[in-house]
Amino acid sequence: MALQLLALADTLGHDRVFLSIYENGSRDRTKEILRQFDSTLSALGIAHRIFTDNKRKPRHIHRIEYLAKVRNLALEPLHSNGTKYGRVLFINDIFFCMTDLLELLFQSRAHSAHLTCAEDFDMYNGGPGLYDTWVTRDIRGKVPKKEMHRLTKDDLSMVAQMRDRPFQVQCCWNGAAVIDARVFHGDDGLRFRRSAEGECSASECSLFCNDMWAKGFRRTVMVPRVKVSYDIRTRDMLRMPAFFPADTPFNSPAVEKITFRSGPDKVACRPLNGMDSHNPDGPEVYVKI
Repeated sequence: MALQLLALADTLGHDRVFLSIYENGSRDRTKEILRQFDSTLSALGIAHRIFTDNKRKPRHIHRIEYLAKVRNLALEPLHSNGTKYGRVLFINDIFFCMTDLLELLFQSRAHSAHLTCAEDFDMYNGGPGLYDTWVTRDIRGKVPKKEMHRLTKDDLSMVAQMRDRPFQVQCCWNGAAVIDARVFHGDDGLRFRRSAEGECSASECSLFCNDMWAKGFRRTVMVPRVKVSYDIRTRDMLRMPAFFPADTPFNSPAVEKITFRSGPDKVACRPLNGMDSHNPDGPEVYVKI
C-alpha cells in the first residue's frame, strides 16, 4: 500500500496531495512500519498526518459508532486545510495498484461525480463475487447480487457492468471511494455517523450515502474497471483476462457520459443491531431517503 501511495503522489504531484492515516490497537509491526513511512513522506515533502494510538475499541461503543468516529478523525486535516483539496480518497484494507486509484479519480472528474467507487470482491462459489453488498445499492435502491453477470435488475446498469463502463448507483463504497470534498465543507458539512434512534441501523457508509442523497449530492458512480480484493487469491483471479478489462486507463475510448437519473425514494436497509456484530442481524426493511 505504501509503495502504491507513493507512486500515486509522484504521478499527481507531491504538492497536490495530503495523506491522512489513523491507526489504533495494532499488535503487530504496524506502528513501526508507519513510523518508517512517516519519515519517508517527510523526506519527500509530502504533506501528511499519521496518528497512532494503543487504545482499542471500547466494548460499550457500537461498532458502527466507532468506525464513524475513526473515519471522522482521519478527515480532521481536511477541515483545517479549508478548501485546498478537491477530492477525498478513502482506501480500505485492499490490494490495489496506483492505476486503480488514478482511474477512480479520472472517472470522478469525467462525470463530475459526488461519490465514485471501485468494485470489491471476495471468493464466492469458486469465483469472484461482489463483497460489499451490505452497503452497495443500485439506482433502484435494491441490494445487488454477488455475481457480476446479474449484479442488478436495472438494464442500463447491467449493460454498463458487462462493458466495464461506469454506471450510476444510489450507494457504494467497495474498498475505495472518491468523494467530492465539497460534501464535507461548511458548518453543515457531512460527517460519518451511526444511525439515530428509530433509524435503521445501517453502515456508516450507507448512512453517509443517504445523507448525501438528502442534500442533493446524488451523482454516485460505480466503476467496474476498478476491481479490488482483500486477499491474494481473489486479486490474482481478478487479474485474469476473463475478469479484467483489456483497455487500461491510459488507452481508453472517449468517455461515455452518464445520464444521471432521479433515483429511488426508498432504499433497502439490512440492520446491524448487535454491539459488535459484523453481519446483518435484523430483517431487511426499506427506508425513505
